[in-house]
Amino acid sequence: MADIFNFIPKYEKDAEGNLLDFISKCKTELTVFGDDLNWEAWKWPKAGHFTKFGVNSRTNDDTKKLDDHFIDFAKAYFRYQQGQEPTGTKNELKALRTIEGALLQSGVPAGIHNLSIPILDNAAQLTRDNYSKKAAYHGGKELERLAKFVTSKKLIATDLSGWISPIPNSKDGNQTGKKAKERREKKMPSEEAVMALAEIFAINPTKPKDIFTSSTFAMTMGAPSRISEVLDLPVDCEIEQFDSKGVLRYGWRFYSAKGFEGDIKWIPTEMVGIAKEAIKRLTQLTDESRKLAKWIETNPGKFYRHESCPKVGNDQQLTMKEACQALGLANGIKKRCIASLLNCGLEQKDGIHTLDSLWKYVLSRQPKNFPWLNRAKNIKYSNALFCMQRNIIHDQRGISPVILWVPRTNTFNNDLSPRNSLKSDTHQSIFDRYDYRGADGNRITLKSHQARHLLDTIAQRGGLSQLEIAKWAGRADQKQNRTYNHMSEYEMVAKAEALDTSLTLFGSSGEIDKHLPITIQEFNTLEKGAVHVTEFGVCVHDYTMTPCEKYRDCLNCHEQVCIKGETEKLIKIKARLSIVEQQFQAAENAISDGSAGADRWYEYHKNTKERLLELVSILENPGLEDGAQIKLCNDKSFSPLRRAIESKRSMNGPGHSEDTKLLDDMAKLLGGGLG
Repeated sequence: MADIFNFIPKYEKDAEGNLLDFISKCKTELTVFGDDLNWEAWKWPKAGHFTKFGVNSRTNDDTKKLDDHFIDFAKAYFRYQQGQEPTGTKNELKALRTIEGALLQSGVPAGIHNLSIPILDNAAQLTRDNYSKKAAYHGGKELERLAKFVTSKKLIATDLSGWISPIPNSKDGNQTGKKAKERREKKMPSEEAVMALAEIFAINPTKPKDIFTSSTFAMTMGAPSRISEVLDLPVDCEIEQFDSKGVLRYGWRFYSAKGFEGDIKWIPTEMVGIAKEAIKRLTQLTDESRKLAKWIETNPGKFYRHESCPKVGNDQQLTMKEACQALGLANGIKKRCIASLLNCGLEQKDGIHTLDSLWKYVLSRQPKNFPWLNRAKNIKYSNALFCMQRNIIHDQRGISPVILWVPRTNTFNNDLSPRNSLKSDTHQSIFDRYDYRGADGNRITLKSHQARHLLDTIAQRGGLSQLEIAKWAGRADQKQNRTYNHMSEYEMVAKAEALDTSLTLFGSSGEIDKHLPITIQEFNTLEKGAVHVTEFGVCVHDYTMTPCEKYRDCLNCHEQVCIKGETEKLIKIKARLSIVEQQFQAAENAISDGSAGADRWYEYHKNTKERLLELVSILENPGLEDGAQIKLCNDKSFSPLRRAIESKRSMNGPGHSEDTKLLDDMAKLLGGGLG
């Protein structure tokens, strides 16, 4: 038997080598998710779980992990991309799972080298079928990103750089109608909620929790910001500069979560006083916490001597009461002191602890990434506006003088609304604590993001450009402004009319003001919102109400508008008049000959001839300026509606019923005619 072999082109060998090298480097050289990351594990704590598509990521069944041919690439790609551009959503896992699922469905080994356009199409279909519209869109974009990555890095032999996700983005909320109005109102804060918080801020609350919530909300009303951005601000965020007109402007230096890295958000003049006061109150509230953070940075081996700390040496043995005082725990009664130390996992005896031994415990209880609050933004706890001591805004627990903490988004939102997840009514929002209720008597609800929607909408109403709004809000893409613009359709129309009165959507207003009142005929010739060009002028029929009732008979229609000065169309009107005159003469001859039905033919062409003669006379009138709109009233035109009314009247017979009166009134409005 002859020897045979499977020839592998060089470019395939190169791709295989590149893939192995990429996986190796991501495994051994990257430190994303920590130096101690267990690469072989298929569940990475606080990072991601490499489970198959459609499987609960919390499962411990290792048969549900990604295929062995695929999982190493998935780990490498996920770690690499999160290192390059860390995100909270981690859509890479979504794309990796659907690709592995599509590979397995196709019957080929689930290696990334088998990725192809059909596989990507199937992965996109899996994404579309199993996620919400918004999540599916982002999953599709991540598939597109992965295809470009493996192509550009030469990890596969196939060029997939031209593949585009077929999953469209979900529609934005800029629609009209009742449901759209309800969606807009849901995203905007209620006036009663905003005014309630304004009143609470104005009385200058003294409790730490009230200072935190009211001042933080005041900051969200100063510039359109995500609450996560506000909570990451440094204490020295304030900046003042003179603008091009020599006016001193005030703003905050932000690091935006959506593209505009380090940026300044300028505060409107009307809000500067409130913004400065909010920063001042928060700075005073958290000043002691920053001192603690700075001490830990510069003196990691010495206990922080706060006001309640016992006046003893660092290595002197402490009583349980002194240990509790050092840690800021409940003390006084021996049983409470024992319980406090027990909750901390510390020995409950006298003479066991020293300040040095307790300091080791304190250091172990500091935030995980200390001294960094946000390393990407270069913000340490010692310079963070919202650096706090643990329990400082807790209603019942004592404040820790030695352990740091920072509030997060949920901390703020949980104090703005009732906690529906809690069965009891023990939780009170800031509105409950100050006895504010809605106009309907219900508890007030507010979300931090609603302030951002409100400011964006105000900016739209104020005429700020899309670029200015995007930059103010910290967006890289101006199209994202649409999501936050909740102006109604009526506001949009009014804004358009204010910009150019010649482009009015509900009729011209300039001519009416000159000679009120006007006749019905004059009103009918005013500009309409939608028109289409005809052979002789323009048609102003409203097709949203009824279809055309005079197909190919525009000159006998009262919704036909002719424009004085359009020479070509006047020539066509005269040509039509010539034809009608010939037809009218033929109709007269037919009547003389006694032809059946000739009277209807005669009457139609007679009316059409009279109408055209009148129209030509007006269009050739030298006393009428060019551009004038001419629309003849035609009370004798045929109408299916008129014919239906006449038929209904005859069916009802003589009488004075309400239906008959209504039909008589409608017939009078339409006038007589050929129908």
